[in-house]
Formats: sequence, structure tokens, C-alpha cells
Amino acid sequence: MLVKDDGLADFKAQQDKEIVEVPPTSQSRRFNECDIIGNLERDEKGNVVNNLVDEAAGQFKDKDGKDTNQRGYVIDPATGDVINNHNGATMFKKAELDERGEVPAPFNVEKHNFNPHRVRGDFEHDRNGKPIIAQNDKGNFVDKKGKRI
Repeated sequence: MLVKDDGLADFKAQQDKEIVEVPPTSQSRRFNECDIIGNLERDEKGNVVNNLVDEAAGQFKDKDGKDTNQRGYVIDPATGDVINNHNGATMFKKAELDERGEVPAPFNVEKHNFNPHRVRGDFEHDRNGKPIIAQNDKGNFVDKKGKRI
């Protein structure tokens, strides 16, 4: 296989981009809850168990002593903004959060960077842009590479 000298230039540029996008945008699909959640225990169902430090003030802290909100997101104690737990950059303004401290949609739904395009099969398309779905000898639907869908 022959590759042009600059064939991997776009790939290199993609690698050089920052992994954490501040603030996140829903179009890039690079948001992950791990970037904003504090170092907290989880219950048997995987839910965050937040550490309430001062009930009267409604103050929460994680295991590392960082301020968190009631959802377990690391916050700037001065502003209440949700911040990146690595570099302290503001990810979501306090005004963008709901009354329970949850981040806005679609980030509250797509917390773990799920991209449906990564699990889609590889298809040829007809003139109308609809995928052409084949069947294998066992009657299973497959993409053009023979992978079951």
C-alpha cells in the first residue's frame, strides 16, 4: 500500500487537539462526566454517594477535599460553576444547571461520550441515501463487510 507523505497529517492534527474540551460542545461529542465528577464513593447501583460536610450551608466535598454540588460535580466555591476536575477551567456556569445541580441537556443524558456512529454498520446506499441491508446465508442482516447488524 502506498501512502502519500502528508497522508497522516490530518490524523496528527487530531492527536494534537486537547482531549478535554472546555467548555464542551454537544456537536463534538467529546464530553465525559469523568471530567467534572469529584472523587466520590459509589453505591451498589453505581450512583454517586456525595459527602455532605455542612448540612446548614449545603456544602459537599469529595475525598480530595474539593467542593462539589449535590450531584457530585466539582464546583468553584466562589461562583458555583461546574469546573473541570483536572485544571479548574469552567465547564458549565451555575445558571446553566438545573435546581438539582444537574448539567444541561444533552450532556446530562450523554454522560459517557456514546457516539452512535461508532456502532453503526458499514453500508452501501441507494439513490435516496437509504442503506442497502443484505442478509447472509443464515438469514441474519449484515453490513457490506459481512458483520451482523
